[in-house]
Amino acid sequence: MYKAGKAWVVAPVVFLGLVAGLSTNVKAVAADTVSQAQTTTVTADASSQSQTSTASSEATNSSQAQSTTSVAVSTVATTATSEASVPVSSSQATSTSSQAVSSEAPASQASTTVTSQASASVATASVEAKAKVAPASSEAAKTSETKEDYPTPAAYVEKNEGGHWYLYVGKQKQTGFQKLKDGRVVYYNNAGQMQYGQQNIQSYWYLFDQVNGAMKYGFQRIADQNKTVYYDKQGRMQYGHQTINNANYYFDKWTGAMQTGLVVDNGARYYYAANGKQAYGQQNVGGHWYLFDQANNGKAKTGFTQIKEQNKTVYYNGAGQMLYGQQNIGGHWYNFDKVTGKMSTGFTRIADQNKTVYYNAQGQMQYGFQEINKAKYYFDKWTGAMAKGLQTIANAKYLFGNDGKMQTGQRYLGGYWYNFDQVTGKMSTGFTHLKDQNKTVYYNGAGQMLYGQQNVGGHWYLFDKVTGAMKTGFQYIADQHKTVYYNKDGQMLYGFQKVGGATYYFDPALGTKATGQKNIKGHWYYFNGSGVMATGFTYLPDQKKKVYYNEAGQMLYGFQTIKGKTYYLDPVTGTLATGQKNINNHWYNFSPETGELTLGFTYLPSEKKTVYYNEAGQMLYGSQTIAGNQYYFDLTTGAMKQDELVYNQKAKGLSYYGKDGKQVKGQVTISNQKYDFTNGYLKVAKQQLVTFKNKTYLVSGAQVITGQQQFNNHWYYFNPTTGEMATGLTYLPDQKKTVYYNGAGQMQYGQQNIAKHWYYFNPATGAMATGLTYLPDQKKTVYYNAQGQMQYGQQNIGGHWYLFDSVTGAMKTGFQDIVDQNKTVYYNQAGQMQYGRQNINGHWYYFDTNTGNMQRGWKLAGRDWYYYDAKTGQMQTGNLTINGVNYSLDGNGKQILNYSVDYTYALAAGEGDDATAANNYIILHEVGVDTGAAVNASYFKHNLNRSETYVTFVIGDGGKVYQVGTPGQVSWGAGYNANHNAPVQIELGRTWDSKQFWQDYTTYVRVARDMAGKYGIPLSLDAGGAGTPGIKSHNWVSHNIWGDHVDPYGYLARFGVTKEKLAHDLRYGI
Repeated sequence: MYKAGKAWVVAPVVFLGLVAGLSTNVKAVAADTVSQAQTTTVTADASSQSQTSTASSEATNSSQAQSTTSVAVSTVATTATSEASVPVSSSQATSTSSQAVSSEAPASQASTTVTSQASASVATASVEAKAKVAPASSEAAKTSETKEDYPTPAAYVEKNEGGHWYLYVGKQKQTGFQKLKDGRVVYYNNAGQMQYGQQNIQSYWYLFDQVNGAMKYGFQRIADQNKTVYYDKQGRMQYGHQTINNANYYFDKWTGAMQTGLVVDNGARYYYAANGKQAYGQQNVGGHWYLFDQANNGKAKTGFTQIKEQNKTVYYNGAGQMLYGQQNIGGHWYNFDKVTGKMSTGFTRIADQNKTVYYNAQGQMQYGFQEINKAKYYFDKWTGAMAKGLQTIANAKYLFGNDGKMQTGQRYLGGYWYNFDQVTGKMSTGFTHLKDQNKTVYYNGAGQMLYGQQNVGGHWYLFDKVTGAMKTGFQYIADQHKTVYYNKDGQMLYGFQKVGGATYYFDPALGTKATGQKNIKGHWYYFNGSGVMATGFTYLPDQKKKVYYNEAGQMLYGFQTIKGKTYYLDPVTGTLATGQKNINNHWYNFSPETGELTLGFTYLPSEKKTVYYNEAGQMLYGSQTIAGNQYYFDLTTGAMKQDELVYNQKAKGLSYYGKDGKQVKGQVTISNQKYDFTNGYLKVAKQQLVTFKNKTYLVSGAQVITGQQQFNNHWYYFNPTTGEMATGLTYLPDQKKTVYYNGAGQMQYGQQNIAKHWYYFNPATGAMATGLTYLPDQKKTVYYNAQGQMQYGQQNIGGHWYLFDSVTGAMKTGFQDIVDQNKTVYYNQAGQMQYGRQNINGHWYYFDTNTGNMQRGWKLAGRDWYYYDAKTGQMQTGNLTINGVNYSLDGNGKQILNYSVDYTYALAAGEGDDATAANNYIILHEVGVDTGAAVNASYFKHNLNRSETYVTFVIGDGGKVYQVGTPGQVSWGAGYNANHNAPVQIELGRTWDSKQFWQDYTTYVRVARDMAGKYGIPLSLDAGGAGTPGIKSHNWVSHNIWGDHVDPYGYLARFGVTKEKLAHDLRYGI
């Protein structure tokens, strides 16, 4: 063993085997899948043969500095394949040396010692049919080279010694190359022995015939190493690129194996056919298409390449393989047909990504806006996908058709109209004028045309519900029942607006055009049916009044001078006054037709009186001097006195005014009687009553007497203001009393029936009686109200109820039946209704504290029960049987119970239900769980608001009775209907103790009977259906009214109590 260069090798090794023909059945692997390390991955139908002698581990593991990869291929005539063969890995038996070598010196020159050549691995592949290569041959290719002529010894002898052939010249064994006479060139080693097979001589590999040792030339098949090699004219194995018979071949730089298929040499790729000849043009190798350029020594093309005869541009990657589909090259995306590899240009559908893209003339995918064939398109800036439909680009929206073309103008999409700018294609938003339709429309932020009312920038606009056209002018909004106004800019107007010379008002919030009356900032305005603001006198038909609006349209009030005339407009309603009007305690009169203020004497036909209005229009009263004449106008009505006597309070005299209203002086004949008015006032000789036109005065001399006056033994009253004699009920303020004067003016006394009402006047003073009054002559007390009228029936006086006979008015005392209220009450000697407990004639009674109704039957007072006779109402004592139940009452009438009641868990006032239950059922329950009475009573008390459940009594714990609810009131134990018909519900606690049970059961029955007797409920158990009174189990309630309970029978059965026994005990007691 010796070291050759950096590799340890073994010598000598003789390779056996004959040279066979070239393999015609090999497959290929892509060159770019071969590692640059010591193991080459290939595919082959047959495994590489093992060499009898292997390189050392150091040689095997060394790295190759400059690798050459061979790939053998087979050629398929004219038929292309797109499917790669299945790869099979095979390890190369001998690794290449790490030392770089040339094809002229593939091995180390360190020694001439012969060493056997390592076997090489071969890979195969199929190629494209278009490759124009020579067919494979089983014979060695012929070379045109001239073989080197070796010397032939002049005289030699060949001897076979010990199985080895030697060549002697004389006695000297020959070594080295020798040409024998038969033309063979053979080789003898240093021992003079003829060599066979592959031999490494002075770093060159040779091949000698295995039989006769003749040196081989040309193509030779090394079968055991599954390779074909080539030996030149000197018999030396050749490496690398070789031109043989005008054909190019490539032999492995290390093994000398003729390469087929792809070969990578110095970074370039070449292709050799199955016969080893270099091929050109398009070739399919391992399922990949390559293009080998004949003009460039057959190197595989890389990059973009135009194949003119196929009218396509393709792309070969760095490994020379044609690429398909989408590829990113130099930062640009390209697309190559998945079958032909043709580079896409123009619009291209990428189906697996569900997108259409666009490639320019250079095949580069385009992005953003692109103008193509005078149409605009948009391609996603990241994916290049052609935009379709509505898209947002740089905060603007655009519309693209299904063909990707940018759309412009109006478009109807998804139920909405959009508009896209004719130049930029941007979706319109906001106000947009459509010239071709001569309308302005509005598109919202989403680009959708809006309709109807829209608030834009704080202004309301109206757009036609069909066309979207912006409205201007007056518009009626039907769904809001209002008319509004939009200016030329389409904005709704508010407040006062001048339109076409007329003034209108639009609601400041809603824009509604005002019609009718409208109060604006404290002023009333009127707008007619068209909304035009009114000015001047205006009739308001809905209020049937005429008002006046000034030039500003504001309603005026009070006195107003309009065009020299005085009018009065109501200070509240603005109504133009007509007829008589009292203003600030002055009467005025306004023309019924025009409303103009009246002055001077005026006849008022509706009142049949003549009055006088001064220069201010105010009605005058009393004595007035007008145009030198004296007139008198009624102090109350202002009516001018005509043919009347008038009392002058200041002069205390009577004057007479003639039919023309003027005061008359001198002798006057009135009703055929002469009177003296010499000084303007009536004068009589003696005191007397003077009656004129049903008015009576008391006159003495020239003076009129007023106030209370006794005349001819009768009291009269003469009004101090008018002097007239009083009749009827009259209040005398100085005596603070009301009296009654008959038709003759005389005061009356005692009972008087006036206008069908009885009054009473003091027999001495005549004062009218009010309040309770005793009438001694009739021995009765009656009641007169504040108006002095006698009252009847029940009356509340000073917080007390009284009863007065409906005919005589006499006050009642004692027991009284109030039939219409279905009650018996009691009035004491003062006539006042009594309440609570009362002892009357030695018997105790009870009267309801609110109604006064006399108690009959049982009464619960605090925590004690009392019984009052059902007929007389008298409280009972002793032993009684009531409704079939025996009761004992002590001397004070209090019931002596045969059980005791614990009030620990009783509900306080305001807790639970305070409604009164109807007296129909006593309902029996049991608790349903094995717990006692106190536990359940406590639960009812403390969980009332959460559970909303409780009963009147809970019985148990050895016969104890716990009250929770109040007897007579609704409790919550059996559903709404049953609850409101049961004044008492009783719950029975559970026990397993028999003695305790019977104590509990006995009390359970006693309480049920006790309560049934008190509320008049039959002692029958579970009788009849809903509405049938009696004692009822919860089970009965479930079957006849509502619910799903079966108690108390299940628990009672635990101790042998049947329903029949319970019914017996309830009816007859225990």
